[in-house]
Formats: sequence, structure tokens, C-alpha cells
Amino acid sequence: MQIKRILSTLMTAIIFAIIVVGMVGVFFLAATPVTTTAQGYVGGVMLALMILVLFWGRKLKFRGPLIAPLRIISIFLAIFLTMRYMVWRVEFTIGGYGLISLIAGITLFAAEIYSAGFALLGYFVNVNPRHRQPVPLPTEESTFPTVDVVVPSYNEPADLLEVTLLGALNMDYPSNRFHVHLLDDGGTDDRCHHPKTAKQSRERRQDLQHLCNRLGVTYHTRIKNEHAKAGNINAALNSLEYDLMVILDADHVPTKDFLKKTVGFFIQDDKCFLVQTPHSFINPDPIEKNLGTYNDSPPETELFHNVIQTGLDGWNASFFCGSAAVMRRSMLLEVGGIQGDTITEDAETAMILHAKGYHSVFLNESLSIGLQPETVMSFIAQRVRWAQGALQLLHFKNPLSLPGLKITQRIAYLASFSYWFFPFSRIITILAPSMFLLFGIMVYNATTEQYAIYGVPYFLSTMLFSDFIFGKIRWPLISDVYEMVQTPLAAPALAATILRPGKLSFKVTPKGEQLDRDFLAPTVWVQYFLLALVFVSLIAGGWRWLDHPGERPQLVFTMMWEVINFMIVAAAVGVTFERKQRRKDFRIKPTTPIPAVLHSDSGSQISVRIADLSMGGASLYPSLSGDALDALHGKVTLWLQSCQNKKRVIYLPARVKGEASGKIGIQFEYQNTQQKSEIVDLIYGNSSQLEERLEQRRKRISFFSAYLYIAKKSASGLVSNIQFAITLGMRSVAQAAHELFMIRTHHIWSLVFSDRSDRR
Repeated sequence: MQIKRILSTLMTAIIFAIIVVGMVGVFFLAATPVTTTAQGYVGGVMLALMILVLFWGRKLKFRGPLIAPLRIISIFLAIFLTMRYMVWRVEFTIGGYGLISLIAGITLFAAEIYSAGFALLGYFVNVNPRHRQPVPLPTEESTFPTVDVVVPSYNEPADLLEVTLLGALNMDYPSNRFHVHLLDDGGTDDRCHHPKTAKQSRERRQDLQHLCNRLGVTYHTRIKNEHAKAGNINAALNSLEYDLMVILDADHVPTKDFLKKTVGFFIQDDKCFLVQTPHSFINPDPIEKNLGTYNDSPPETELFHNVIQTGLDGWNASFFCGSAAVMRRSMLLEVGGIQGDTITEDAETAMILHAKGYHSVFLNESLSIGLQPETVMSFIAQRVRWAQGALQLLHFKNPLSLPGLKITQRIAYLASFSYWFFPFSRIITILAPSMFLLFGIMVYNATTEQYAIYGVPYFLSTMLFSDFIFGKIRWPLISDVYEMVQTPLAAPALAATILRPGKLSFKVTPKGEQLDRDFLAPTVWVQYFLLALVFVSLIAGGWRWLDHPGERPQLVFTMMWEVINFMIVAAAVGVTFERKQRRKDFRIKPTTPIPAVLHSDSGSQISVRIADLSMGGASLYPSLSGDALDALHGKVTLWLQSCQNKKRVIYLPARVKGEASGKIGIQFEYQNTQQKSEIVDLIYGNSSQLEERLEQRRKRISFFSAYLYIAKKSASGLVSNIQFAITLGMRSVAQAAHELFMIRTHHIWSLVFSDRSDRR
């Protein structure tokens, strides 16, 4: 084991040395002056090589021993074109048209420096990804590590917590080697005695204590709500007794094999402090829901959780993400528990333990299913909290100066935290073309030919590299849309964080919300303004093309840039139209047929197949139709094979809710905890089915198809948003007119009756 560790460290050092030497060589080569014609040939050859590398990688399905050298070649080609572009930008494209033009040009270049710098950090992170396999456990169960499973909670409802706790109890691990704990921060002593929260908190504490007693789970609370989630976990840390600790968010349900696939790493490496697994979700996020991308594009979260984390793991820098992770309790106690100096306690804790010389592991297997925020505002609040925490870490515990970290870990953490400056860059890139199109301010002094020779190769190289590394799970412009949705609120919040980094408080992201009506998110007005600005800029650009022929060399790419901006902002506008959410529980479609039998109280029965399933009910495909279905109404019982014991049949009382599209809808009416546990197991327990569902959404498409996809989604989202806004406006006008009419009528009648009384 020691030899493997030494060899792994040596290989990492060699790769890092190659990168450093290569970067120096590429920089000097990129800075070498050449003619415009020569640069055109060089850029064309480099792009052709990158396309060839991508084509070769696709032919190999991005697997096998050749992928690593192809990745490195792709990275160095992209770095060369990036460096060449930035040198040209500095030397030839800024200023020359007065002070305002100079300031605007420098501002845009600063945004480009950030984008290029972040891209270079991304190349570093992804040059050496590590793909791990679970470490087998010993044959003797008595030697398995002991595990405490903790579920921190603040304001989540009891029924949501029950599902998570049942999923934890269902895990396939010796029952005497693990124990489940609920950490209730909504029922603390302070909250139970505070006049505003006493009644609600006492009821919550009583309900959750009853739930824990019924399930065999240990209930914890504390005196005060200090340091939010970190403080909640730390308050229970000393009372735990086992070697390892699994942390699950209140909405993250583990699969049955979660422990068996993760704890082996702690046996293999006694310096391992963390095994992190990806976060996967049962429901669409608000962007996926409101734009309708959930069923036909890859999940946005997988870029970080399934690709970047593997790259970080190659440098021993994969970090704790707050949930779906296993940690060694003794090492946590060594640093005082979960850290609480910032509002991103998870990444902070991992960085401190890395600085102590301990190791982390990222296992790229989805072993839990959680809930994403249901509304745009909740989604933005969650992401803003992550961004603010990253800026706090850069301020209070900067990885570049934190003692104990290796240089590779410093760079990896810097890459992770620096991403969150994107709102400032996004604002600049949205406004910059409008400065020229509306006011003639030359923010980018280059002709069409010059940009085609220097800018296009740089732009395409980033796209080609992204397709090589992320193409299956991240399509062009998807990230831009997500960033644009966040920017209006994230930019001022981050600016405030930079000015006052210590004045922040942890806020729980709402989960399991129900939307009982359609409405527009509050950020819609900012997005409307930006959309109008871009639209007017495009019209102004058309006028400039006709009225100022001399500006056409600059207008070609500026107009193309503004068209892309219009697509991005239009999609962000579409996202702000929140649709009604009719179901409380999200349904999954089984990847393999689940046979069952439906029995009515009258004694009739029919074979069915489960079409989709949730904790609340199911849709069933019946094997018969017509009169045979008429007998199935009211109360019924669903018989199906138990997941926990294949020889046993479980009986689920239910009520028929209706029949539509050839399917029968039923609502479960649980009579005991075991029945609910079986459904939890059926929905969440099988990691293979979870991976199959995720894999169905992962696919590569061409650049043209990706841009066309966003164009279609932007158009449909924008049209729906505007239609709803018009309807809403008409309703408001009608309501105002009605209220005015009622007021005037009341006033007239009051005058009439007043006059009559006077006459009498």
C-alpha cells in the first residue's frame, strides 16, 4: 500500500513538472511576434489539430490509455491559442479612440483576463482526473468500520425527514455496525422558549421525537442555534461513538449500497478523512422546469459533481460538499469539528484537513438522491450562498497562503473558488457590445479579419476543449444561461461580500416547496431591462450597418456577439416564469418494468406494470382494458415483490384516483412504517437504476445542434413569459377598473341615499 502511495505521489509530481515546463514553453512561443498571415496559418493548423483530437477521442468513446495523452495535447493547443489571443489583445486592440473608449476597453479586457485565467485553471484541474472503483470490504463483517449516519435538519417537514431516515435505515450494512441520528436544529431549547417560535418548535420537537422512537433513530437537539449546520453537527459530534460519520442533508436519501461502496477507502488508507459522492436529484431545478430542458438535456449539476471533482481528486483536492459524504470522526475532532468561520463550512473543513496532510477521495458513483430548490429565488439564494462562502474563504483562509497545502492543492482550490466571480464578468460581456452599437464607443478595436485570425481560434479552442472534457454532460450556452439567471442578484450580493466579508449568516435553502399558481419571479424586471437593452442594440446595429459603412469591420462580430447575448438573456427571461407545481411528490419512471397485481375489495384482480412511482402513489399500466377495469375503483391493494426480501410479497393499501391515457392512478394509504420503507427502497434504493436514469440524459450533440437547442428553448420560454405577463397586466387593469367602478358606485349610492335622507 505504501509503494502505491509513493508511486501515485511521484506520478502527480511528474505530471505537474510537465505542465510547468510546457506552460513556460507555450508562453514564450505564444509571445513570439509573427505576421498576420503567419498567425492565420498557425491558428488554422492548431484548430485542425484540436478537431482531429476531438474526433479521435469520440472514436475511442473517450476511454482507454490514449485518452490521457489526447487530453494533454488538447490542453496545450488550447493554452497556446489563449495566450496568443491575449498577447494580441494587449498589443493592438485597446484604446486609440479617446478616454471613454480606453476605460471601456480595459474593463472588457479585465473580464476577458478573468475568463482566460479561469480557463487556464480549469485546464490544470482537468489534466489529471482520477476515476476510482469502490474498495471491497473484508469478508468478516465484524471488521467493518462502525458508522454514525447523521441527518442535520432545521425546518424540513417530518414526512420529508421520514423518507431520508428510512432510506438510511435500509442501507445494506450490518445493523450492529451503524446507527442513524437525526440532528434537529428546529427544536432547540432557545426556539422552544422564544415567544415567537415556542409553540411551533415544541410541536416539531415532539413530532420528530415520536418519529425517531418509531423508527429506532436517535434524536438530538441542542440549547442554541449557533453556527448553523456546522454547529448542529458539532454539537452531536462528541456524543457519537463510531469511527466514521455519514452526513446526509434532510432531503438526500442514500441508496442501499452507499456504505458498502464508500467505507472501504478508510480501511485502505489510514490518512483518508473524506469520501465524497456526487449529488444527484429526483426533481428538475427551476431552470430545467421552466425552460422544459429536464427530459432532453444533461443535468447542470453534473459538470461539477461528476467531472470537476474527478479532476480535483487527481490532485488530492476533491472537497466535502455538505452531504452524501463519509468522514473520519477522529480527524474532524482533531480540527475542532466542522469549520464555521465561513458560510460554506463544507469546503472550508476539507481545505483545513487537506492542510493537515490528510487525503480525500471522490467516488464518481451516484449513491444518493436529493431535492433541488423548486423556485428561481430559492435556487439563486442557494447559489449566492455558495458564492459568498467562496469569497469568504479567499478572504479569511486564502488557499494560496494557507500553511500545509501543496502547490497543486492551492491551485485546485483557487480554481474552485475563483469561479464565483462570474457575475461581474457576465455583466460586462452583456453590456460591452451595447456600448458600441448604441453609442459608438469602441470597446474592441479590431477588424473582422483580425478577429477571425486571433479571436475565432481562441473562442473555438475553448469550445473544442469543453466538448472533449464535458461534452456528454454540458452543452454550449447552458452554463451561460445558468449564470445569467443568477447574475442580477449575485453581483450586488458578491460586491457587498467583498466590502464586508464577515457580515454573513447561513440560510437554509428551501426544499419541497409547492407552487399553487403561476407567477413571475421578482428578478424578471432586471431581465426584461437587459433583454430590451440587447434588442434595441441589435436594431441600432442594423442602423449603423446601413448608415456607417466604415464601421462594418467591427459590426460583423459585434452583432454576432449581441445575437448570442439575446439568446442567453431571452432564456433567462423565460426562466422567470414560474409554473404551477401540481404534485407534492416527484415521480420516477423505473428503468426496468416492475410487475405487480392490483386487487379490489370486491375480489377482482388484474396484472399491472408500474409506469411511474412516488411516495404518494403510482401510475399503473393494466394488462386488460374495458369492463375488467370497471371493477377496480375505490379502495384497492397493490401486491408486488419486496426489494428487501425477494421471497416476500408486500401489500400496499391504496385508493384509485382515476384512469387516463391508458393508465390507472392510485394513491397509497400506508398502514405501517414497513410499507413506507418498502416504497422508499423501491424508489431510492437501487444505485444501478439511478445511474441508468442519469445516463439516459447524457449525450453529445454538435455545436450547431446545441445553439439551435438554446435558441428554441429561449424563444418558447420568452413567448410564454410575455404571454403570461400580458395576461397578468390585463387582469390587473380589469381588477383596478372593477375596484374603481365599485368605489364610484358606492359613492354615487351614498350620495343618493344621503340626498333622500336630507329631503326627509
